[in-house]
Amino acid sequence: MYAGVELRRRFFLLAFILAIGALTAVRFAPFAVAQDPDPAPSLTINQLDASAYPQLRAIVTVLDGRGVPARGLLPAQFQAFDGNTQLSVTGAVAAMDQDLQLNAVITIDVSGSMEGEPLASAKAAATEFVQSLGPNDRAAIISFSDEVTPVLPLTNDKTALIVAIAGLQAGGGTALYEGVQVSAYLAGTAATQGQRAVAIILSDGENATETSDATGESSLQIAQGSGIPIYPIGFGSLTDVPYLESLAAVTSGQFRAATTGTITDVYAELSDLLRSQYIVTVRDDSPADGSDGTLQIVAFVGPSPAASIATFKRGAPAPPPVPAAQPADPSPLEEGNGSGNRYALVFGGVVALVALGGAAVAFRRWQAQRRTVAHQLQVVAPNARLAAAQGVPRRMGAYAPAGNVATLTVETGTGRLVERGGEGRDLEIGSGPLILGTSPRRCQVVLHDGGSIAPEHARIWLRGGRYVLHHVGGMSRKTLVNGQEADWVALDPGDEIVIGQWRFLFEDGSEPAT
Repeated sequence: MYAGVELRRRFFLLAFILAIGALTAVRFAPFAVAQDPDPAPSLTINQLDASAYPQLRAIVTVLDGRGVPARGLLPAQFQAFDGNTQLSVTGAVAAMDQDLQLNAVITIDVSGSMEGEPLASAKAAATEFVQSLGPNDRAAIISFSDEVTPVLPLTNDKTALIVAIAGLQAGGGTALYEGVQVSAYLAGTAATQGQRAVAIILSDGENATETSDATGESSLQIAQGSGIPIYPIGFGSLTDVPYLESLAAVTSGQFRAATTGTITDVYAELSDLLRSQYIVTVRDDSPADGSDGTLQIVAFVGPSPAASIATFKRGAPAPPPVPAAQPADPSPLEEGNGSGNRYALVFGGVVALVALGGAAVAFRRWQAQRRTVAHQLQVVAPNARLAAAQGVPRRMGAYAPAGNVATLTVETGTGRLVERGGEGRDLEIGSGPLILGTSPRRCQVVLHDGGSIAPEHARIWLRGGRYVLHHVGGMSRKTLVNGQEADWVALDPGDEIVIGQWRFLFEDGSEPAT
């Protein structure tokens, strides 16, 4: 009797648990589906050459939703815009197919902390990267410890490159900032000649040397101005992750973390990434007046497009005509018996001494300012561990309806963002993507707000006739829509978007939202 009662009690308990589980699955299934959309592809404009304007040549990296290089794209799968004006895409070929020379500056940290297995594994991985280069590709080797040493200039002699890598020895401090500056300058020299160039910089620590006046700020400015992508590798757990991530962001490169066990794979991934880039040529028929242009390139990977923007100069205006030289009237100092010439020489000497003295004072002040900035950076540097825990911002592309890729067109729309306070900007979204963040190279809407806003923080674009906002700034940085934390949100007129200290009102249609 008691056994039967106990059996029935267990049966009812099991049925109750199963019922609760089924109700929970039904309740939260729609939410799970809504929060897990298909991963989108991404596109990065790594280099943009406008020296032959109206022809523009961009070197781009296209990744599918898994983060794998998208191969086999055709010219019909690319679109280009200068602002709201669609441009003609005259060609799109794989860099490997065109056999376009790659100039790779390989920079390796050889400070004392790299001694032993770390340096040995880094040298082995860099050697394999050199061996993967094509016959026309060139590489240079730079090392840095207390000082930066250009070990070998750009060459396609693989034997010389391998010997140079094998000879690296560890010891001393870490002149990371100056290593970045020298690497960016060398790679940028190749880029100014219209060639494809990159810098791969491996470091296992923070900048720590007394022999260099370079600062984090100056190195980022020089790297950004070089016009070439930099791929920093954080080697080990003590790297300056925030700085290396910023370096990748401002140069349109990618940050990679590595250990002695994964460093070979990281170099191999970078080699595959560089071999899968595309050269996209575009024609812009706007006047060559030297004004600023904004090139947006869209690539369709399957049914989904990814986009990125870069700025350029629309040629250079024709120089004004130079008037014919007229014979100069003789100066009073040139007349007479030559005494005027002596006065001129004396006067010129005095002016030169004054100028040299002023230059010396200015140079001392400049040095003092750089030392002050370096000290401030050391004092107020962010917590490296806290920053390392923040997710690397994702670069996600836009979505479009499925269909024949060759006939896909970007949707048109009337949405816009109206800034509340601040600069009071009124921003047209159009078809999007409209990118908001701190990076002036990647974002149409640049926001400055300490460390609470990512280089690419949020994107807004049309998806099936609706404007969609996607937060891409990582888990530690927030985007709020109507006071609620957002990930993927379909926007309605009147929605308030808050990013850091910035507030925007979303409007759509001819009538402003209230």
